[in-house]
Amino acid sequence: MSHLLFDIKDHIATLTLNQPDKRNAYSPEMAVKLTQYLRECDNNPEVRVVIITGAGDAFCVGLDLNDVRERGEQGQDEDTQGHPTQRVLRTYPYQISKPVICAINGAAGGFGAAYPLTCDIRLAASEANIAFSFVKWGLIPEMGTTWLLPRLIGIEKTSDLLLTGRKVSGEEAAAMGLVLRAVPRAELMDEARNLASEIAAGSSPTAVSVVKQMTWGRMQDDGELYRAIYEDDDAIAWAIHGPDAAEGNKAFFEKRPADWVAVDPTALPHFGKRNANPFGNS
Repeated sequence: MSHLLFDIKDHIATLTLNQPDKRNAYSPEMAVKLTQYLRECDNNPEVRVVIITGAGDAFCVGLDLNDVRERGEQGQDEDTQGHPTQRVLRTYPYQISKPVICAINGAAGGFGAAYPLTCDIRLAASEANIAFSFVKWGLIPEMGTTWLLPRLIGIEKTSDLLLTGRKVSGEEAAAMGLVLRAVPRAELMDEARNLASEIAAGSSPTAVSVVKQMTWGRMQDDGELYRAIYEDDDAIAWAIHGPDAAEGNKAFFEKRPADWVAVDPTALPHFGKRNANPFGNS
């Protein structure tokens, strides 16, 4: 069974994450095929809009926690070989010329909460719950989350979601501007297709592509977002092999509070750190 379904109809391509028995946990096959199909959509003139959604009652619950637990306990090398977060040349929704609508049909956690941020428009089922739950596992947000989220909802709401890892419903996500709107799950794909059809049938494909390019291009300078995504890859690879990731996963599976390691500020990595002093460190 393919982990990612791909369909084109009426100028709309639909990509469906397809591991419903694992609540669409993110897999290496998904990582490869998301890039493959996004590139195909970009190069296919028959495709004018892309929709990404999940099979079953979940969108994507993030990485397989059993996989993360095994990697943490085995102390594997930080090259992340064979892992979905491995350093490869990937293509993200914001990079292709066609608009991408993400229809968050259910639970979206970790990667499943972060990936939709790289899409042009997000819709959610009212019943969905979205959680940037990285800190609960001793991990670091990925997919440029710390770059994108403050630009979407502001620093205060971002801090609330990222520092607590709490769940928000589709309704709350819409209220805070994380998604465009929330509708009942039974109506979500109709809502997404209606929006996609409005763009595909009523708007110039060339004008749409140029507007998308300008919108994303002017929000960042010199590939800022792509660099942030790659720094996140390094940060999460570092975190996966740290003591907190192993403890966070053990605590989850043992259904107990985690016993976190105390913070040593002098030993923290420099991910995201910028020198605000133009004269250098004093």
